[in-house]
Amino acid sequence: MQLSVSPQSPAKSVEWGVSIMKINRKIVRSLLLSGAALGLLRPDIVAAETIWIRDVTVIDGTGAAAKAAQDVLVADGRIAAIGAKLKAPASARQVDGRGRYLLPGFIDSNVHATVYGNPARRDTSSRYADRNEELALEFAQRQLRAGVTTMRDSYGVLPPLLAVRDRIASGQAIGARMLVAGNILGWGGPFSLTYSLTGDRDLILFQEQWNDMLAQGMGEELMDMTPEQLRAAVSAYLDRGVDFLKYGGTSHFMMPSLIGFSPRQQAVIVAEAHKRGKMAETHATSSEGLRLAVEAGIDLIQHPEILSRDYPDDLIALILSKGTLCAMRSNMVTGAVRQKQIARRARAVADIAQMPPALTSTELRRRATMRGDDAEIERRNAERLVAAGCPVTIATDNYLGDAPEFRRGPKSPEQEPGEGSLLAIEGLVELGMTPMQAIVAATRNGARAAGRLQDLGTVEPGKIADLLLLDADPLADIHNIRRLGRLFVAGQEVDLQTLPQTHLFMVADKR
Repeated sequence: MQLSVSPQSPAKSVEWGVSIMKINRKIVRSLLLSGAALGLLRPDIVAAETIWIRDVTVIDGTGAAAKAAQDVLVADGRIAAIGAKLKAPASARQVDGRGRYLLPGFIDSNVHATVYGNPARRDTSSRYADRNEELALEFAQRQLRAGVTTMRDSYGVLPPLLAVRDRIASGQAIGARMLVAGNILGWGGPFSLTYSLTGDRDLILFQEQWNDMLAQGMGEELMDMTPEQLRAAVSAYLDRGVDFLKYGGTSHFMMPSLIGFSPRQQAVIVAEAHKRGKMAETHATSSEGLRLAVEAGIDLIQHPEILSRDYPDDLIALILSKGTLCAMRSNMVTGAVRQKQIARRARAVADIAQMPPALTSTELRRRATMRGDDAEIERRNAERLVAAGCPVTIATDNYLGDAPEFRRGPKSPEQEPGEGSLLAIEGLVELGMTPMQAIVAATRNGARAAGRLQDLGTVEPGKIADLLLLDADPLADIHNIRRLGRLFVAGQEVDLQTLPQTHLFMVADKR
């Protein structure tokens, strides 16, 4: 049984269909409304199809050498057995794996699937605020088309994210499995002080309401709480059903990089998450802010390469000793992005050479911005974390962003759903990893970031059968991760051709 997206407008919710039976749209809708349909659409309730993938090369995501001529048996949505010349039930659907490569599904540890607002994008927030469910669902489908079977949304509008997460988990919709955090605790919304330095007097009512919707009562007020008050607030937020906690180890901007939570407060946040079996992570843009978070016991650092300075050696050593996951935006410091930065920097250096000496610290910062010194720091930090052997996973910051009517130019590909994730995996190789290490980062380490290593991230018996069947060897060339031939989610095949390729509100470039 092959699962496909129903052939309706991408603006509407997308449902599981049964492509080989060619059930028409009206029948699918009627089934969805019936109690009987629930069983058909939920692989956790009804056994999924038994699939026998024969004679395939398995790259299992653990870092072990690839194994050729393997059979993989999938039953009840999980991997039942792996080995040479397995015996399978006569009823199993056979899939020819000759000349192909089987990998675990990729996991992106940092995306933003809703329109969450920005001081520079207030029109987008207003125009698309009531469409976040359909936009988030399509985002998950575009990730899935690239082979990303699980994604962690680390900042966005919580109610629609929870709704879409649950629809996908229940089988009512198809898309990459979602884990959501909602707000960044202590940071607040896009028009809050710690986001943009926007003063209260400059806020309109819509912006204030938008902040409240994003913050969910967990904004900047947390930073004034006693440990006891903070413990109660965090516990109440976890009760809302979030999958993990992300807090602001510093303000979001680089200069000044303000530390909001004390060491005691950070320890409380981490402890409350761990008490519930949840991951705790931080966003921090200064080495000292990050150090406090690592010492507090966080599980993961979001975009650890983004610091205002080069990493101190002792901070890298601390990350290594703690085993803290580094969720890296490798898509943003490699490839075409990197080449453009090098060219811009060369032009800026030439222009600055013609200028008189700087007279103020402000002018020095302005020239640093012209040169793109921050991008150079990020690249060096990323290379050093990889070279040191810090545990790394991909965390692209793939985001929804502006509707085209509010853009001055088309959105670049490095943070598009799906494409950004593939560029991030390829980018890890540019940063010094082998193709095998990059695959482990995007699979096993991604499952660890999700807190789901017990059932995701590797091709091993007992694991959920999120599987990619590639038509070419990614160990020979990491770009072969783009040669996705077939895709299985929880043991059921997804028809790749029915997944959307372009954005819901994409329009033709009129330039």
